[in-house]
Amino acid sequence: MGHIDRDTRLPQAEQDRIRKVTGQGRYTADEIAATAARAAFVRSSHAHATIVSIDIEAAEAMPGVLRVLTAADCGAAGMAGFPVLDRIGTGLIAPPRTMLADGLVRHVGEAVAMVVAETLAQAMDAAEAVAVEYEPLEAVIGIDAALSPGAPLVHDATPGNVAFAHSAGDAEAVEIAIGAAALVVETTIEMPRLAPITMEPRVALASFDPETGCYELRAPHQGVIEIRRDLAAVFGLPPDRFIVRDGDVGGGFGPRNIAYPEYAAILLAARLTRRAVAWPGTRTESFLTDIQGRGVRVSGRLALDSEGRFTALSMQYDADLGAYISVVGAFAAVNNPLQSLIGCYTIPNAHAGFRLVHTNAVPTGPYRGAGRPEMALLIERLVDIAQRRLGLDGFELRARNIIPAGAFPYTLPNGPRYDSADFAALMDTARLRSDWDGFGVRRDAAETRGHVLARGMALFIEVSGGGGMPDEATLTLDTGGARAKLRIETVTASTGQSHARTFALVAGPRLGLDETDITLVASDPHTRLMGAGSYASRSTIAAGGAVAQAADEIARQVLGRAALRANCSAAELRLEAGQVMREDGSVVCAIASLLDGPIAVTGKVAPSNAFASGCHVVELEVDPATGVSHLSRYVAVDDAGVTIDHQAADAQIHGGIAQGVGEVLGEESVIDPDSGQMIAASLMDYTMPRADDLPSYLVVPCNTPSPFNALGVKGIGEAGTTGALCAVTSAVFDALGGQDLPPMPFTAQRIWAALNRG
Repeated sequence: MGHIDRDTRLPQAEQDRIRKVTGQGRYTADEIAATAARAAFVRSSHAHATIVSIDIEAAEAMPGVLRVLTAADCGAAGMAGFPVLDRIGTGLIAPPRTMLADGLVRHVGEAVAMVVAETLAQAMDAAEAVAVEYEPLEAVIGIDAALSPGAPLVHDATPGNVAFAHSAGDAEAVEIAIGAAALVVETTIEMPRLAPITMEPRVALASFDPETGCYELRAPHQGVIEIRRDLAAVFGLPPDRFIVRDGDVGGGFGPRNIAYPEYAAILLAARLTRRAVAWPGTRTESFLTDIQGRGVRVSGRLALDSEGRFTALSMQYDADLGAYISVVGAFAAVNNPLQSLIGCYTIPNAHAGFRLVHTNAVPTGPYRGAGRPEMALLIERLVDIAQRRLGLDGFELRARNIIPAGAFPYTLPNGPRYDSADFAALMDTARLRSDWDGFGVRRDAAETRGHVLARGMALFIEVSGGGGMPDEATLTLDTGGARAKLRIETVTASTGQSHARTFALVAGPRLGLDETDITLVASDPHTRLMGAGSYASRSTIAAGGAVAQAADEIARQVLGRAALRANCSAAELRLEAGQVMREDGSVVCAIASLLDGPIAVTGKVAPSNAFASGCHVVELEVDPATGVSHLSRYVAVDDAGVTIDHQAADAQIHGGIAQGVGEVLGEESVIDPDSGQMIAASLMDYTMPRADDLPSYLVVPCNTPSPFNALGVKGIGEAGTTGALCAVTSAVFDALGGQDLPPMPFTAQRIWAALNRG
């Protein structure tokens, strides 16, 4: 199929979809010019070591080599943590991070030197010739090792390897309630590190313009503003000196929302060599250096009175930060769990403690859910344990304790406010659509096959939206022949969320325009708009809200002009099908005829939160002879507020479920506890869910509009992951008959061992 352009009258989103499925996607590596120099990095083979010396003489003399850079070439430029954590506490210790390791390496794969050469083969050969002498140091891998008395320090400035400790809630009230409880259940969950597997490994192209002093970077990312901000901090320059471009991204998931040391290093190399420089990262480099997810241990206690009412929740959240603090990693690890500390339940007393710990491993940071799934899993595990101890149906105990629909907006004991939800409706719908009450027939059928059929459920709520700055969108209405055309500009990059269609569905009905008349320009590299990018399920809440505001103002101006022409009130007119119409359906004029030039309006909305919720139900069939499990049924009932694009919302839930299922049943970034070597550093060693691991999903909307934003929307990008993580874990617990769970992920071997223990 040939190239498809705007003349086909297909909506932009449909053109993008056809382009990608017909092999015409343009990822960063597709944009590397033949004339660009290539970069290769020399990476540490040690998790913790002193750099005694770096000999680059042989590498510099090799054919095609343009430059070999070490920390000495980078000056004092460093990568600092994003300081938003001060909004919830003080005391974060954030040691600096340099582009290339300076004196010490703190995780396997950390970049020590960079070679720039005419070809990639030449750069890789020369990188092999760089001789680095190390003096190995003892490494700390994992939270327990980092916290053990006398453990080696990852950073001298971080005593006990604890970068931040924080608490929230009333600890004394919680202990009193626990002491008076009729039943107290407790659990600890170790959530392993996860590798963010994107379609394209991390790749970057860099150039420098000596006349303007501007740097240009092309890399897969989730928004211009954050990358520019981070690079500006590294180089000590204004953000407008950095032009950041992207193409197709192939999945963001959180780790593509920051600037990495490699990005800064190739920008520096472009300036020093006066050449365009490309770094085509490999999949193994992504395993070794991309921000990883989870790496969290959560412990909790839930108190119940004699009537099975929840009275108190105590939670301890320990996070493995890795060797450095990623830009928003510390903030997300504390702020996000606190936003939904009590889950969906009326728990009058709650307390949470946090410890953020350095280890000699690749840094962690926000990954699909970013603290929300961890919090939800802890609460739902405690509820599952309690309902089994009490001999109650999972729905019954939850229904007894949910926050009633009439109580919203609802203030949590620690301060945050939920906007809206109807948990009873979510559960009723999930029970009906999953045929919960008909489970026995399916269980008996599985028994005839020699299998165990288990079921699990999860009720959850999670914050979406937010951001560190207002979001803006500029809408420009102009003529395109006889038709009015709308251009939307935002700084919210699409990483697969179908922004083009969603924003067109926001603006189009307000202006009487078809999708084919609307074009989205997201993350224009020269933009001066504000916006916090595409993460935290915030795009429609934030950028969509700004689009709606600007569209409403343009509509007001257009209707005002039409009212003058028609000699009537603007209230008597409407915009539809590219025309101005009276209420009786008669046409006043074409919208295009009212335009003697473009009308441009910038909408601006302040950051705001909204709380998506859901009830997911799964059935898991297990072969006790092998431990192999298979999901046979999955029902996801979700509250996404006012849903703008149902197709996109369903797709987000589908993708999120796949990542949640993968985390529960197979994914684990394994690091050797002694050497710090990455054992799972390729797709041969890291388990990913495949198509036949997943059932057909039934996705059912059950929405309550959010009163916290003008569109009434809630973010849905994380919901599938959170729901799947909790519901599938619940099903494994049921398959094991309520026994203690083995370590995550629940692989076939671990399930088999648990079924056959003792």
